[in-house]
Amino acid sequence: MWTRVHRITGLLILIFVALHLAVHLTALAGISSHNKYLSFVQVLYRSPAIEPLLLAAFLLQIGIGLRFAMSRWLSTRGDRWGRLQLVSGLYLAFFVINHTGAALYARYAAELETDFFWASGVLMHPLLRWYFYPYYALAILAVFTHASVAVWYRTQSATGVRLVMLSGVAIAALILLAFGGWLYPIATPSAYQRYYDSLIAW
Repeated sequence: MWTRVHRITGLLILIFVALHLAVHLTALAGISSHNKYLSFVQVLYRSPAIEPLLLAAFLLQIGIGLRFAMSRWLSTRGDRWGRLQLVSGLYLAFFVINHTGAALYARYAAELETDFFWASGVLMHPLLRWYFYPYYALAILAVFTHASVAVWYRTQSATGVRLVMLSGVAIAALILLAFGGWLYPIATPSAYQRYYDSLIAW
């Protein structure tokens, strides 16, 4: 039963993640482009009907995933694909807990909109960027690593795995280039700058 629940919630989360990454890629066209598309999808996933369902799906996915990881860690010894699946899943659990918590805190406690500047602010910050570049890059790569393992188990296709992983590397690079200010100048608003400075001071 738990395997089936894990797959169903995983499918829901996959749709959300694909939409989220697609919206992040619109930042390649500029800040206003990203914020426009982000506002559109936020109407969907922040709705009272969908947001609780999405949060519940993440909690179930993490809880069941951690249970599977603990029970299967020893059994995957010598199985590199099994270990890749577990390690990437564990990092995604770490990322989702932190990222979701940070987004909810920014929205409700700091009263900041989680738009382009919220995401880019850490990459533009002179200190935080050293943590958040690998933090974001590893999160995207973990998504595609997890997906590539599923491709391998279903098709045994090394070519398919390479295509999935190369897509992940390309998407991670493009998103970091856009949000890190490498493609056009970004002036972080003072409210976001103060917010991130206060986190460091704390």
